[in-house]
Amino acid sequence: MRRIIAFMLVAVLALTAGGLATSNNALAHEHRAVGDYELTVGFLNEPSIAFQPNGLSLEVKLFPNGVPAEGDEAAEASGQPVEGLEQTVKAEVIVGGGAKKMDLPLEAAFGQPGAYEAHFIPTLAGDYSFHISGKLESQNVDETFDSGPETFDPVDSPDDLEFPDKAPTNAQLQASINSLQNRSSGGSDDTARALGIIGIIAGLIGVAAGGVALASRRI
Repeated sequence: MRRIIAFMLVAVLALTAGGLATSNNALAHEHRAVGDYELTVGFLNEPSIAFQPNGLSLEVKLFPNGVPAEGDEAAEASGQPVEGLEQTVKAEVIVGGGAKKMDLPLEAAFGQPGAYEAHFIPTLAGDYSFHISGKLESQNVDETFDSGPETFDPVDSPDDLEFPDKAPTNAQLQASINSLQNRSSGGSDDTARALGIIGIIAGLIGVAAGGVALASRRI
């Protein structure tokens, strides 16, 4: 029983420690022309790790003479940031080939004209897509951006990065809880106490995740 409780505590410590790490701005983005507008899309923080606060990074610039070829830094510098799109553009995150979707309310990035963010915590490693729709001023937009080798990186599993202890997965935590619940049929005080402790730990995990997400939004 002590091993199970220690197992749960590792999860809390891993989540808290990981969330306190300094976030890095995303380096890999996809650039795409939509009319005379250039959309730059990727993850807010990279590398993107499952169960760590992250989000959508969207930047929009207007090029009245047409979007220049990617890599033409001088021409790209002439782009005009487009503001106010949080009112006219909708964003959505998609995973599992469209099996699961979630709306992402856009927010203007502080101190970065033309840049927008939408925060969430990815809980599955693998490829993700961002769907952007609505209006860029008078220009209609309905585009899907997929992670990949030529665009932005997928979400990685934390397994290879955890040290020295590996945090249990959600499936492992649930299996431990189910095992204890099955043992509680005899009404053991020790089992009831253990279930109570697990409930407290689960609550701490939720509080830690919420606090980390809030701190990330304020950075």
